[in-house]
Amino acid sequence: MNNTEKHLKTNKHDLTFKEVFSQKRIAEDFLKNNIPKEALAIINLESLELQKASSTNKELKEIFFDLIYKVQINNQEGYISFLLEHKSYKDKLTIFQVHKYILEFWTNIVKKEGKKELPIIIPIVIYHGQEKWNLKTDLREMIPGFHDLPEYFKERVPVFKHELINIKEYEENDFEKYTKLTAMMLKAFKYAFEENLEVVLRVFLLAIKEAEKEESLDTLIYYGEIYLKYIELTNSQLKEEDIREEIRKLDGKGDVTMGILEQIEERGIKKGIQKGIQKGIKEGK
Repeated sequence: MNNTEKHLKTNKHDLTFKEVFSQKRIAEDFLKNNIPKEALAIINLESLELQKASSTNKELKEIFFDLIYKVQINNQEGYISFLLEHKSYKDKLTIFQVHKYILEFWTNIVKKEGKKELPIIIPIVIYHGQEKWNLKTDLREMIPGFHDLPEYFKERVPVFKHELINIKEYEENDFEKYTKLTAMMLKAFKYAFEENLEVVLRVFLLAIKEAEKEESLDTLIYYGEIYLKYIELTNSQLKEEDIREEIRKLDGKGDVTMGILEQIEERGIKKGIQKGIQKGIKEGK
């Protein structure tokens, strides 16, 4: 695989990840259901504020795509970083790469901002690759007999620990803790490497059918478009008729979904017309 192919392969996941997790309501819902209650008690989720800056380290960008939120933790400035693991396989170096990311973040705060105090950073690695993840997420667990060592040694071992959310291993009941919309978008990642197109489309159609219970038509169109675009990017052989055929299989239950698809299609046509007009204006100049 050359560099261009590699970039396209990771970029299609990055773009969708950014579209989804840059939505505060989804980020908040995700955190509420994956951070322990005692920790949530001192995190002001209403203060979540998406940051423009992300890692500039080229090596780390090859490994993760990151989204950073500033947030109040125990009434102090803190950060929560969502890290999408680029690799479709497990990597035993991930724990070191995550903490290299944190150290770089802290270094920039000290060097560029001149601060003497460091904020808490909570790294959350999101994995949806094909291999089962059975690697340690706490560096201390990688050292044989660590917990039996005298305090002198324990105090000199850095605490490298991160959250790992393996969406690939989610069962259907694991999605139930989220809002219907969050669950729908997480399913897009779970089935990103699914080769059976019929399965991929049916999951999408059933997920959007569930989301209809809680969301407005405009919201469903917006997120449905993101989801469908992701399916298209991860399944190059997909045709529009494949989607419509799956809707027909819902035995009349897909009327609303078909309407959503038609509106998405209409919006796409309008965008194309608008681009054509703009191009014509430019060429006319």
